[in-house]
Amino acid sequence: MQNQYLTLDGISKAYGIFTAVDNISLDIGKGEFFSLLGPSGCGKSTLLRMIAGFETPTAGTVVLEGADVTELPANRRPTNMMFQSYALFPHLNVARNIAFGLKQDRLARAEIESRVSEVARKLQLQQLLERKPSQLSGGQRQRVALARALVKRPKVLLLDEPLGALDKNLRIETQHELMRLQKELGLTFIIVTHDQHEAMTVSSRIAIMQSGRVLQVGTPDAVYEAPVSRYVAKFLGEANMFDVDTAQREGDRVRLTLTGLEGQFAAKLPTGVSPEGKLWLSVRPERMELATSGAGIPGVIDDISYTGAQRHYRVRISNGAIVDALKVNTGDSQGFERGDAVVVRWLEDAAYLLGE
Repeated sequence: MQNQYLTLDGISKAYGIFTAVDNISLDIGKGEFFSLLGPSGCGKSTLLRMIAGFETPTAGTVVLEGADVTELPANRRPTNMMFQSYALFPHLNVARNIAFGLKQDRLARAEIESRVSEVARKLQLQQLLERKPSQLSGGQRQRVALARALVKRPKVLLLDEPLGALDKNLRIETQHELMRLQKELGLTFIIVTHDQHEAMTVSSRIAIMQSGRVLQVGTPDAVYEAPVSRYVAKFLGEANMFDVDTAQREGDRVRLTLTGLEGQFAAKLPTGVSPEGKLWLSVRPERMELATSGAGIPGVIDDISYTGAQRHYRVRISNGAIVDALKVNTGDSQGFERGDAVVVRWLEDAAYLLGE
């Protein structure tokens, strides 16, 4: 990729017979906000710890700005990590917590004070410097932990589930604060998260992981709109899945029949998907259309839930399956009630053909 900065080449990590990270190669650009996204146990935190130097790869290399840092210990790498627990020292005030790493590096007192003052200003901590961690809110402790990581001026900041302990509103606020700060500083941020919404919000690119491997890398919109597999589509948001019975290729598209449904359907044929294997047709709920008549799959509205910004319709279609449709809330019920007979349809470019 352009602006290549951090390269992971064939990185693996095994613990006995268990492989936590399996032959991962990634290029991450300077100034990117890059997310490692996946469920618990998929290897994302282990991968982050190998970038940081807390774990040594079983195989592969970590290269930063052209220098091989694979064997360098964490304290000699130009990286710093912020942990979910924050790990603040309870007996030290905010200023001393922020300055701790600089004192360990034996910087001059004037340099330490200058750096602490600078990062405190950027993170709006000036009024809290004399307080102890016990006197801070969760959001304030999070900012202190971030300041302690940033004050050492790392080339890469590593964030391991940093917002997991925050409530929803503060989490959203802090996500945007991280984005602002990352853009202002121009640093490379790499965040580990299992929260799809968080990854979609903050990231310039996302790597989706499963069982120690990277399944897909791309911008949030590219990964969401064009997933490469059924797993990615289901993990990154909601997706309606239809089992494919037959598939006939027609140029860059495929003509399909779906299990238990009448008629033919069409979809794009993504690169790398073979029309011969086990296939599913995927349509995102927000791309589903509901109507009272006309062409489409007949069904009955099974349930309706109101979420404020949207209405979520669950429709039992003619083959017995449940499909989901999301509609922007316009202040009325849009004429649909539980038990109503409807037809479900979608535009052809809303459907994607997916393999395993």
